[in-house]
Amino acid sequence: MVAMSLLRPALGPGARAFLLRAGVIAGRNQLASPPVSTGVIRKMGSNRMQVLPSRFEWERWKNDIHFYLFLGFAPMGLLIMYCNLVTGQAELTDVPEDYEPMPWEYYKGPIERWFARYIYEYPEKRYERTLHVLWEEGERVKVRKLEKKVRALMHDRQDYKGWYYTPVDKSRIDAAHKAQKSWQEDRTGTRIP
Repeated sequence: MVAMSLLRPALGPGARAFLLRAGVIAGRNQLASPPVSTGVIRKMGSNRMQVLPSRFEWERWKNDIHFYLFLGFAPMGLLIMYCNLVTGQAELTDVPEDYEPMPWEYYKGPIERWFARYIYEYPEKRYERTLHVLWEEGERVKVRKLEKKVRALMHDRQDYKGWYYTPVDKSRIDAAHKAQKSWQEDRTGTRIP
């Protein structure tokens, strides 16, 4: 260390500051010497780093939305502009007597006509399907009324409970009726016809 202190005056100010920072040489008064200023002061313990949630998901979602919106809206906008500029709106004209217009010919815009022709179903088809649904419901109502009438007749006539065919041994039912009649005769003492 003594050799280094003898070299102190020979060092220039830049080299001396470097050696002081590196801890190779000590300052004049180690106890009272202020720390060497390097321009950047790091406070490791006093300033805490703020932990913030990541914005990765938000940025990714926003970028995806912009990408897919422009992927869909740009071509659709160009298609709509082309259809309206080139094809244009339909004009109302007289229809010949022997000609029956197709359902898509009633729409004014070219895009509406395309949807009515290739995507939507014809009104006649919708009408026929509605008629079929109404017919099926009417048939169900008829069957329900018939079932109600059958149940009422079975109740009035004291008939067997099954109005559909089930192979049943009738002798057991008749034996049960005989047993009930004999039990009532024994209890009352009179013969029941």
